Amino acid sequence: MSLDNSYFSISQTTPQQSRKTIYILLLLMALGLVNVYFAPLKSFLNDVAGVKSVNGCPLLTFTGVPCPFCGTGRVFSCITDLHFAESFYYNPLGLIFYIIFGFFFFTVFFLAFLKKKIVLKKPALKLWYIPVLFLVLMWILNILYGHHH
Repeated sequence: MSLDNSYFSISQTTPQQSRKTIYILLLLMALGLVNVYFAPLKSFLNDVAGVKSVNGCPLLTFTGVPCPFCGTGRVFSCITDLHFAESFYYNPLGLIFYIIFGFFFFTVFFLAFLKKKIVLKKPALKLWYIPVLFLVLMWILNILYGHHH
């Protein structure tokens, strides 16, 4: 079975490439969980650098302006506690970000187990502005409505 359209195709990959993809995804997931639950950057800024940081975000700490991802750690905690409405308090688009990110993450992970990969075609590469617009919208809404203390 081959899924092929004008934006992407799914093709076979080698076992080595699949293992590498799986290891990279597991490493990214582990780093993300460490960042959410242990906030090493916050500890570094507060304890080592001597800079008072509320959440560990360098942009928020040094400029007072939250980054697009400020509050997403607390959003993740709300999701795992099944407090979905509360997640909008910390970052208005954080829940939607995790849904989109999770879909792509687990799709790539599942395909790697099947020794397959997604190959983007030129028309898909021309849609680069869609994630950029989402990121800008996420940033604007986070500045206006997110809670970072």
